[in-house]
Amino acid sequence: MKNMILVAFMFLSLILNGQSGKESRYPKNYFRSPVDFPILLAGGFGDVRQNHFHSGLDIRTGGEEGKPVYAVADGYVCRINISSTGFGNAIYITHPNGFMSLYGHLKKLNGPIGNWIREQQYKKESFEIDTPVDPGVLKVKKGELIAYSGNTGLSEGPHLHFEIRNAATQEIINPLLFGLPFKDSIPPKIYNVRIYPFDENSMVNFSGNSLTLAVTGSGDECRVISKDTTKVSGNIIFGIQALDFSNDTGSRDGIFSIELFVDTVCFFTQKIERFAFAESRYANSVLDYPQVVRTGQRIMRSYIAPNNKLSIYGRNKNKGVVNFMDDKPHKIHYIVKDVFGNASSLTFWVKSHLLAPQGVRENKTPKGTLLTCGKSNHVSSEGFIFDLPADALYEDLDFVSSSSPAVHGSYCPVFHLQNDYVPIHSACTLSIKADRIPKRLISKALIVKVNEAGYFSGKSSKWENDFIKTQIREFGNYSVAVDTTPPVIRPINVRQNKNISKQTTLSFRISDNLSGIQYYRGTLNGKWILMNFDAKSGLLVYYFDDRIHSGKNNFRLVVKDGVGNESVYQANLTR
Repeated sequence: MKNMILVAFMFLSLILNGQSGKESRYPKNYFRSPVDFPILLAGGFGDVRQNHFHSGLDIRTGGEEGKPVYAVADGYVCRINISSTGFGNAIYITHPNGFMSLYGHLKKLNGPIGNWIREQQYKKESFEIDTPVDPGVLKVKKGELIAYSGNTGLSEGPHLHFEIRNAATQEIINPLLFGLPFKDSIPPKIYNVRIYPFDENSMVNFSGNSLTLAVTGSGDECRVISKDTTKVSGNIIFGIQALDFSNDTGSRDGIFSIELFVDTVCFFTQKIERFAFAESRYANSVLDYPQVVRTGQRIMRSYIAPNNKLSIYGRNKNKGVVNFMDDKPHKIHYIVKDVFGNASSLTFWVKSHLLAPQGVRENKTPKGTLLTCGKSNHVSSEGFIFDLPADALYEDLDFVSSSSPAVHGSYCPVFHLQNDYVPIHSACTLSIKADRIPKRLISKALIVKVNEAGYFSGKSSKWENDFIKTQIREFGNYSVAVDTTPPVIRPINVRQNKNISKQTTLSFRISDNLSGIQYYRGTLNGKWILMNFDAKSGLLVYYFDDRIHSGKNNFRLVVKDGVGNESVYQANLTR
C-alpha cells in the first residue's frame, strides 16, 4: 500500500512539474486591465530599441489625455515618482501576490494619492520628487480609480505606460503573460535577415561586407526574396529584423523568442520574458548598432558578445558564431515567436567555400589603441584623457582618435573619439585640457558634443587643474565651450498688472541654449508654489491652489542653467 501511495505521489509530482512554468509563475486571473477600453499597443514589452529594451506596454489612449487609469489588483502604493523626464508622473503599487504594477506618463494622480504627493512636494518645495510610501498610507482596491492618463515625462505622445514587476527583485515581466484581455493570433512579421563576416578572414559573397536579404511571407511561408544562394566562408553571424502585430492592426508587441538552427544544430536562442532594469542598456549589444544609427533599422543579432551580460539567452553554440569551412550547402532556419506562441519560420540556404578566388583577405593592421572589453582602459593623448571602466565595451575595440581645429564657439580643438557607430554601455570619464579659457569664464565652461552641423550639446562638467571633465556614454566629437547666456523665460498667459480672475493657471515656457535648465523656483507673495515642468516642451505651469488669493499677488520666477546663469521674471497680478 505504501509503495502504491509513493508511486501515485511521484506520478502527481511529474504531472505538476510538467505543467508550463509560465502558468505557475504568472497568475492568469489576478490582474484586471488598467484601463476600461480595449488594449491597443503603441509599443510592446521587450521591443529592442537604441539604449534600452522597452520595459512594459504602451497602451494607446486615442491620442487623448485624461483617460481613467485603474489599480489592476488590491495592494498599496509603495512609490510615487514625479519627474519632468523618464516616466513623468508614475505610481508604483505592491500587490499581496508578490508582484508590483507601474503606471507611467500620468497627467493627474487621483484622490488621496494626488493629495498625498502634493503635500510631499510642498513640504520639500520641489516639483520633482521620487519617494517611497509606507505600506499602510495609500491602500488601493482592484478597479479603484488611481489616476488619469497623460503625456508627461519623455512620452512621445499621449498613452499609458504599464508594467508588472517582481516586487522583490524588481525584474520586469511581460504583462501579457498575466492574462490581460488582449487578442493575438497573428504570427510575427520577418522583414529581413542579415549575414555578417565575423572577423578579417571571413567573407560573405567573397566580400568583407555584410549582406541583407529581404523576406516576404508570414507564418510557415516566409522566404527570402533573392533566389541567389549566398556564399560564405569562415566565421559568420546572423541577424534578423522582425516585429509582432496583434489582431487589432494598431497594436504592436515585442518579439518573445528567437531560435536559429544551422542544418540540425541549434546555434542560438533568446527569450525576452523578463529582465532586470539594470540589463536594459545591453539592448545595444543585441542590435546591429551601426545599422540603427545609419538607417534606424533595428536588426537583432543572433550573437552573444563577450561582455553582454543579458539573462535572456538559452542554449547556444559558440555564442552564435558559425564556422563555415567546407564546400557544402547549409540550411539556415529561424523560428520567431510572440508571447502567445504564434510563430513564423524562415529557411534559406548558404553555400560554404574554402577560399575566395583571390585568396583570404589579409588581416588589417590596427589603426589605434586596442581597448579590451571586460577590463578598464586608459587612453591619454595630447589634449585629452579618456578612462573607460571594465564594463564599458561589449567587444574589444580598435580605438581611434584624432583632433581638428576649434570650431566657432569652442575654446580648444575638437577631439574625434572613435565614431557614433560603436556603443558604450556605462559612463566613461573624458577630460579635456582647457588652459586657454580666460579665468573670468572658467565657471561658465563645459564640455560639449559637436554634431556634424557644428551644433553643441552641453555636458555637466567640472574642473580639475587645467582639465575640464565630464561623463559620457557615447563616442563622437567633443570640445569645450562656455555658456554665458541666461535661460529664457517666455510668459504664455501672464503679463505685468494683468487681471487673472478668469484663468486657472500661470503658464510659461523656459529654455536654455547650452548647459540646460538646472533649477527653477516660483513664488507667490514670497511663498513657494508648485509649478509642473515638462522637460520635452519646456512648459512650466502653476495650477491655482490656496497659495493664490483674492486681490493683488506678487509673482516671481527664478530660473538657472547648469553653469549658474540666472533669469528672473516678476509680475504683479490681480485676482
